[in-house]
Amino acid sequence: MKGSVFSQEPIVALDIGTTKICVLVAQETADGSIEVIGIGKSTSHGLKKGIVVDINKTIHSIKRAVQEAELMAGCKIESACIGISGSHVQSINSQGVVPIKRKEVTQVDIKNVLASAQAVALPEGQQILHVLPQYYVIDSHERVKDPLGMYGVRLEAQVHIITGALSCVQNLVKCCESLNIKVTDIVLEQLASALAVLSPDERQLGVGVLDIGGGTSDFALYHNNSIIYTMVLPVAGDHFSNDLALGLRITLEDAERVKQVGGFVNPQGFEQDGMIEVESVQGGIHKNILLSELCAILQPRASELFNLINQELEQRKLKQFLSAGIVLTGGGSLLEGMQELATEIFGVPVRIGKPKSKDNLLESLDNPKYATGYGLLLHELQERSKKVRGHFSGPLVMRIAARMKSWVSDFF
Repeated sequence: MKGSVFSQEPIVALDIGTTKICVLVAQETADGSIEVIGIGKSTSHGLKKGIVVDINKTIHSIKRAVQEAELMAGCKIESACIGISGSHVQSINSQGVVPIKRKEVTQVDIKNVLASAQAVALPEGQQILHVLPQYYVIDSHERVKDPLGMYGVRLEAQVHIITGALSCVQNLVKCCESLNIKVTDIVLEQLASALAVLSPDERQLGVGVLDIGGGTSDFALYHNNSIIYTMVLPVAGDHFSNDLALGLRITLEDAERVKQVGGFVNPQGFEQDGMIEVESVQGGIHKNILLSELCAILQPRASELFNLINQELEQRKLKQFLSAGIVLTGGGSLLEGMQELATEIFGVPVRIGKPKSKDNLLESLDNPKYATGYGLLLHELQERSKKVRGHFSGPLVMRIAARMKSWVSDFF
């Protein structure tokens, strides 16, 4: 890395997905921007729907991606921020109330009210991952985003709490530590994706971000620059491929190929039907399939995914917060016709989200499937900036990194 004007140690993001492992290595330059200097990718083995089911296979998959990133970046990866998802992730909204001890809100008062808000009963085996403040209220007056320095006698906080299964978190940590990689933070994947693809205006007006991965689809809803709802659905890219394999009686590998090459979920997009060659599951037997046949299999699955989310939003009366529409990201959003079908089902504007950056972003990263990885880099950059300014580090009430040692020692 000779000749570069890097001011600090590299920032590393490790996106451990069901179908792919992605490692991004970046440096913060002297002017505070990010320069991505290394990318590593490998096929993911050992995970199912975001959960580790085979530790040895997962370690091997991570190792290949890490080695590729190290070779490109020219440095050794010793620590990383990782993303987490899976059906074990749950979320609730909670409220806390405390007296303002000295009539003027201090950092201690804010810490106390957030601690009060997170004093909720959790299902056995669940651990708090994120406590995200939505707003504060002083003496039952107007909502405020930052109460520090304001006068009053009573401080309330409304927060969004995200929890995950302790064992699932520990297994991810163990996989990384087996490769001598220290986990600096664990971030919910849709929060990372949102950092990468949403604009400030979208966050303010109200927007949903749907990250369609291989094993899970992760949804988050923002309004007034705060997250107000999250959900994880076990319907994602692998289901599309499995449907093709079963419906066409072809191999899983070929199903993934034809999904990427000729997959389409909106029949209105066909001007002229075409053909694609596929390999039968019996092996060695090839046949031609109409593209419209692919669409007939893929569209119901895409409709199911969008309808599940739409019904949930309607039941919870949350559609009113979609003023800026919905942003689709993740590898699954690349399936042709997803934007049009989502627009039809949700009834709001929909766009495909790619990593937004004014930084030196490699052209190869200008793709929705890298949204989570790039968002993890941005998260770590924000945390580093807060530490430099002496602010409380991150949106977590209890810092993940500080608890990591106890999590692992309690389990292993």
